[in-house]
Amino acid sequence: MVRQPTSLAEAKQIFGEEKAKVTGSLSAIAGSRWLMAILATLVIAFGTHLAYAPARLPAVGGVSLAAVGLPPNVDFGFAGDQAKQAAEAAANSEARTRAQEFVTANADKIPIFNAVMFGLALLLLLGNMWIMTKRRPYSRG
Repeated sequence: MVRQPTSLAEAKQIFGEEKAKVTGSLSAIAGSRWLMAILATLVIAFGTHLAYAPARLPAVGGVSLAAVGLPPNVDFGFAGDQAKQAAEAAANSEARTRAQEFVTANADKIPIFNAVMFGLALLLLLGNMWIMTKRRPYSRG
């Protein structure tokens, strides 16, 4: 929980600390091998479904940050706490049922969704690889 500021200067200091946590965590994730593995999995999943089963979505519902685990130097601070609470609320709500109803109602658009998600995951993967090469220009092994 975030401490409550008593003055404007203290509020600015708290905001700066939380901003530093979020930007530092995003910097640790962007260009990481961890993110590259997840994005490569999504590219393969959506790409193979697009090629061989375009009328179905890949089963990636079991992938969660808690199951996969984040890199050890990641701390999103108050924003991370709020995201965890939102994820728990979504898991306890009827969002999955509504999502399934949406997919059933728009079954004719599933190949388009597969193609868009494949393209998006591929672009993110290439961007992550570009960041990796800029951070580590020389290989060590």
